[in-house]
Parts: sequence; C-alpha cells; structure tokens
Amino acid sequence: MFRISDLVRQGMSPDQIQKLKREGSYSAVRHGAVVEGPLAKDLRSRQIELIQATLPALSKAPGVLTHTSAVALLGLPMTNRGAEQVWLNRPRGSSKHRRPQIITRACALEPDEIMRIGSYLVTSPERTAVDMAREFDFPTGVMIADAVLRGSGSVERMQELLRRAPRRRGNVMAQAVAAFADGRSESPGESLMRAQLELHQCPAPDLQVGICTPLGEFVARCDFGWPNQRVVGEYDGPQKYGRLLKPGQTVSDVVVHEKEREANIRDQGWEIIRFCRADLRNPVAAAARLIRLLDSRSPQRRGA
Repeated sequence: MFRISDLVRQGMSPDQIQKLKREGSYSAVRHGAVVEGPLAKDLRSRQIELIQATLPALSKAPGVLTHTSAVALLGLPMTNRGAEQVWLNRPRGSSKHRRPQIITRACALEPDEIMRIGSYLVTSPERTAVDMAREFDFPTGVMIADAVLRGSGSVERMQELLRRAPRRRGNVMAQAVAAFADGRSESPGESLMRAQLELHQCPAPDLQVGICTPLGEFVARCDFGWPNQRVVGEYDGPQKYGRLLKPGQTVSDVVVHEKEREANIRDQGWEIIRFCRADLRNPVAAAARLIRLLDSRSPQRRGA
C-alpha cells in the first residue's frame, strides 16, 4: 500500500504515477492511495486494503473499527453489506459522518467490547454481531451471529450488550437475531437459508440432524431437519463438492456418492429437500416449496 504523497516525496511525478496506474502496475484503492498490481478480488481482502489505505490518512487517532470492517478482521463471514466503506467508531463528542468510503460514528464502547488485532482496535465478536444485526437485515445478522457462536461467543453475552444500550436504534432486530442464532449452523449459506425460511413463516428446523437405520447404524447427518414430517434439508453451496473431495477423487465421484447418500436417506423413510444460492435470491419460492413438502408429509397425511 502506497500513499500518493509518499511516492511523490520519493521522486515520482504525478504523471509517472498515472502512467503506472494505466499500465496496471498500480491500482487505486481510494483517493490518494494505491496498491501494487490489481485490487484484491474477494470482499475480505478488498475491505482490508481499504482499511490500510484509509486509516493513515486520518488526522486523529483512528478509533475502533466496527461493523463490516470488524467482520473482515475477525475472520467472520463477509457480506457485501457495507463492504465499500471503512466503519469506524470514535469517542463520544467526536464528529460523525457518512462518506462514500468511510462511515464514522461516535458512541460509547466499554473496554470489554474492544479487542486488538495486529495494529488495529476492533469491536469484539459479540459486539460486532450485535452491530451488524442493528445496522442491516435479519439474514445478515443471523449469518454473523451464527459464526460468532460457532467460535467462542455466547448468546448471553450478546443479550448483555443489548441490555447496556436498551434504546439503541436497531435493538429489536438485534434481539430477534440473538434469540434465533445457533452455533450448530456450519456455513454462511446454511445461516442465510435458515433465516430466509424463518422470515417466510416456515417451521423452524432442527440443525445437524442425524439419521440412522432401525438398528442404530449411522446413515447421514443433514443441515436441517423437520423430524415430525421426516424431512431433512441440505444447503448446497457453490464450494460444496470441492470441499467434499478426498485425495484421488473427482467431482464426478463426489456427485455419485451424494446420490447414493440421498438414496440411503430415503430408504430410512425420510424425504430430502435441497437449497442452493438461487433459493437465497428467491426465498419466497423456496419457502413455498418447503411448506408444500412438509404439508404433504404431515403425520396426519402419512397416517391416511
């Protein structure tokens, strides 16, 4: 990361810098800062580049990174919500503003809500989850809160933070997220899908449901389950098959194995419903599909 002013002090002219940018040797991260080569492609790296380019340009001590900036540094699932800005909290009484590449706020943070990552101060995982839920929507909040609970976070801690600021805007959403969050959710896609199903009035599933034969032999473990209807659900993210690859296997091998696994699940009297990224874009249709399946397999219908 280079400040344009530093490059000029080292002897480069503005025209030389512009030429290097046109050639692709440098890329502009923000006004006054460039990085060698192309900009990072993934959201987390782009956010970290933006942090590195922005904080040195501030005239005062930077403060504490929050929201999507904290998400990036804490290693939580990245979202494009707020990813184009650096999110910064400064002490009460400081000026606050919203600009295209930085959002500055001024609210009280207790010492136990702050941690250090490298040279940066960031909000703690639970405080970050609460802030994301307050600022954005229910699915985004659930995705972050689930990830925090998969680590060392706790729902009780999130609820305590909410009690500290009972009149804060967005608390109703954050309370709903804390009540719904579940650390058993194993991926961002699972969390987002579960949250969308909840928003569209689907029955809440159990998570990580194990299926066994009548003799107790393990068959499969599924992302979602509705035991009363004997229905399980799987979220198939874009990286799923690559993640399941074992040494020496091809993607075709994994697909065949998944089909066999699905047949074994059905052999135990369960039906399976699959969700994917397209369902996150059209959750109304996904919820309707699930509700039809659950209704068709209700205990009353099975008995009939």
